[in-house]
Amino acid sequence: MLPRRFVKIRFLAIVLLAVLAVLYYLHHDNETLHSYINSGGKPAFTPKATTAPFGDSDLKYKFSQLTNYENTMENKHKLIIANPDIDATGSRLRAGQEFFSDYFTLLADAAPNCEPLRTYKSDDRIYQPGYDAQAKDGRQLTEEYLNEFLQVDDESLEVLRLAHEKVVRSLPNKAPAGLYKGNGYVYVGGGKFNWLALLSIKNLRSTGAQLPIEVVIPTLEEYEVEFCGKVLPAMNARCVLLPRALGTKISEEFEFKGYQYKSLALLVSSFENVLLLDADNLPMHNPDAFFETKPFTNHGLVSWPDFWKRTTLPKFYDIAGVKVDKTKRVRFGFNVFGKYPDYMEKVISGEVEEDVPLHDYEGAIPNPSSESGQVMISKNSHMKELFLALYYNLYGPSHYYPLFSQGVSGEGDKETFVAASVVLKNKYYQVSTFLRALGYFDSDHNYVGTGMGQYDPIEDYHIYNMRVNNKLPEYKPVFSPIHGRPITKPRFMFIHANFPKFNPWSLFTEKKVINEKGERVRLYGDGIFGEDQAGFDVELTQYKNMRFLLCEMNVKLEVFKDVEKMELCDEISAQIKYYEENTF
Repeated sequence: MLPRRFVKIRFLAIVLLAVLAVLYYLHHDNETLHSYINSGGKPAFTPKATTAPFGDSDLKYKFSQLTNYENTMENKHKLIIANPDIDATGSRLRAGQEFFSDYFTLLADAAPNCEPLRTYKSDDRIYQPGYDAQAKDGRQLTEEYLNEFLQVDDESLEVLRLAHEKVVRSLPNKAPAGLYKGNGYVYVGGGKFNWLALLSIKNLRSTGAQLPIEVVIPTLEEYEVEFCGKVLPAMNARCVLLPRALGTKISEEFEFKGYQYKSLALLVSSFENVLLLDADNLPMHNPDAFFETKPFTNHGLVSWPDFWKRTTLPKFYDIAGVKVDKTKRVRFGFNVFGKYPDYMEKVISGEVEEDVPLHDYEGAIPNPSSESGQVMISKNSHMKELFLALYYNLYGPSHYYPLFSQGVSGEGDKETFVAASVVLKNKYYQVSTFLRALGYFDSDHNYVGTGMGQYDPIEDYHIYNMRVNNKLPEYKPVFSPIHGRPITKPRFMFIHANFPKFNPWSLFTEKKVINEKGERVRLYGDGIFGEDQAGFDVELTQYKNMRFLLCEMNVKLEVFKDVEKMELCDEISAQIKYYEENTF
């Protein structure tokens, strides 16, 4: 028989374990709390230590060690035909060209042989409500309402349906072995976007991100020798010339432009898992952990929301063979938590009757619409979806962009990735925290929008599961799986600086940073510097990066070839001075 003191200790231990178990299930999800307790309050996921030297002094040294190239055609060809270390023999390049050629033959065979979809019932266009707004005058985006705009006749509908069916039937399950490996970031460069991509990459490296980067250059004319041969290699990045990656046959038979380049960039990049960033996207924190953590690891596709409710033409579902169950409403308005909870409770209970938006039904692509300034995809789990999205983009301007958006703001590639996953019934995760509109008030007190703020998917997914699955109230904090501190909202992760873009010379000459009184202004006001947002002066940081790249490192890019360096650097310094004297 055990001594009494051991019995007492055992009893106390059992009580303590029981208390911990209760706290565990009441307040925290299994994975995060387990890691949080066992690590003594440390984050559940700790990103790998930053060892890659990407600080300014390190970059200066690397720049000094790399060869200077003149932007001549001869030097272009030397750089382009030199196989990268990841494909020293060129076998991957050849395998990719053959793989792409087979699929593009299918794309050509499945072209929608009907007139472009440009016929509307009248000059009226869809009332486009923001996702976070209640319906104006009770108006909802019902099936009946959405059918009142873009018109598709029965013959065209059947042509589109058969072509879509043909493509879906022949989508490849997997890529050739060895074509894609590892994780990395991808941008679409070219022309003015070379500069914007460079500024974004400088931000990315400053966060401590170490994964490799590829910048896809659409045409030979846009391939810049110093940018591709010296600047990017110093930052563990490289250029991928799109025509070379696709091969001569595809490049000669197809003409690409605009929004089509994103899906092509995903296709030709060497990475198996990709975070695609627009060139004008500014990362605020290190995204390396995204690749190793939910929601990416258990979904394979992560997207971010746009401002708007979805305006997809109902006939798209007929074309794609998607069943929308109009007897089963599965969504009830603004985000998963509800901005208007009292009203939504009445709708759900049946106390208030309202017309049901088409995209609240089971089977339809959910609201809100998507924003493609950033998208993550696994080519292992979503190869078919990638190729179907490419099909939508190849025939997007003529057919699929109108089907997805019916001419509303932002029509383009942004809906194609989620749509492909819905059509093929594969998993995806769209960040549930609604994006933030960024801007400032001018001297007449008018709001000027300048960008979009998007949130961390890891923290968003964690909060989503705690709120929805564990019924945790919104006011109660959860422990961040990133840094271990209590949070009620995900951290600010990306600024999509889409209008205006961070070109210092055009910002000056077009008076975007100078108002009508000749006073300098901030593009983002004073609202994104808190710890729960960017945590630093974003605009000041951008201009300091500009000064480092353009004035200290003397990086030469075509976009600035007609601008005097002294004038450009004086303007950058003047804006920096303004920020430093007007900081928050």
